[in-house]
Amino acid sequence: MKKNLIALVIVSVASLAGISRANAQVLSKSNSSEYQKNILETKNPANELEAISPRALKNFAGTYKNVTNESWAKIKDGFSTKFISNDIRTTIYYNKKGDWVGTVKYYSEDKMLHEIRHAVKSKYYDYNIIYTQEVETADSEGVPTYVISLEDETTIKLIRISAGEMGVWKEYKKTN
Repeated sequence: MKKNLIALVIVSVASLAGISRANAQVLSKSNSSEYQKNILETKNPANELEAISPRALKNFAGTYKNVTNESWAKIKDGFSTKFISNDIRTTIYYNKKGDWVGTVKYYSEDKMLHEIRHAVKSKYYDYNIIYTQEVETADSEGVPTYVISLEDETTIKLIRISAGEMGVWKEYKKTN
């Protein structure tokens, strides 16, 4: 489970940093018939688009009913879809069969759960919260892990909150 979580966070951070160069297909609606229409109109190679499972599209459309303009990308072990809703950037990962394997949400301090924000600010009150990643995997049984990026004048810390426990995951010194 920890290996999957760490791998998902690494992939997410790479995506966040713009490292991923996967071809994406932007959809105008969240349903498989619209997706099929877009496949016919696209200039992307057919083999890139065949990887997106109708099962995943059905799962996505059933779960995220009010999302438009999501983008789909082929990744190493399946594919992902990204979208923004209510100022929360979300990436959902599916395996090659179309089964959901994880979700990563990126958001600012104002979108954090009150309990999580309170726990972080009470211990790291001199730090600013830069962003939060909320990671949930198929193995996490509905309990997300939070990775919160904090900074002060000299340090950047990544705090991980999992199963009610909080600790420093990574720490970096700023250079001027």
